Amino acid sequence: MDDRAPTRVEAVTALICKSSMNAKNGTSGKGRPSMAISHVVNLRERMAPPLPEHSFGNIWWFAVASIMKDERNIELHDIVVQLRKVIRKINDDYVKKLQGEDGFSHACERLKETRELVSQGEVEFYKFSSWVSSSGDGIEAWVSLEEEDMAKLECDHELLEFVSWHKALRTM
Repeated sequence: MDDRAPTRVEAVTALICKSSMNAKNGTSGKGRPSMAISHVVNLRERMAPPLPEHSFGNIWWFAVASIMKDERNIELHDIVVQLRKVIRKINDDYVKKLQGEDGFSHACERLKETRELVSQGEVEFYKFSSWVSSSGDGIEAWVSLEEEDMAKLECDHELLEFVSWHKALRTM
């Protein structure tokens, strides 16, 4: 088990996921849905040898963690553990497979797995990238939900302990 404290990105991802899942609970009339969390992963440091930090362009792939609706009482730590588990799989060996002769088919296989997960029925799909602000003073997160779900999210007590809303952005 991984007992390291979550990174800022992991903490924000888990908090938004849990709060969004709670907001969605009951809205669909079917209880809490299953969730797929897609997170962009920087491949630069996972390549062997790693690319220089200031190389031009973006090189990324995505990791998808799933939390099924029958997993009751999901805590923030559980979401972080699931996310770390799938991100850890994107290592130098995985990147070598993407770069290899069968790289395209390997990439397509991952896309197929994700499509199958999402097509299993009532699955909410959340997509994330990194939110560390350029000034280092916080994390900016843009959240888009159905209006009814957003109203519930904005009242989530656990979320409200950590956020400050920017009203101008909320009305977009």
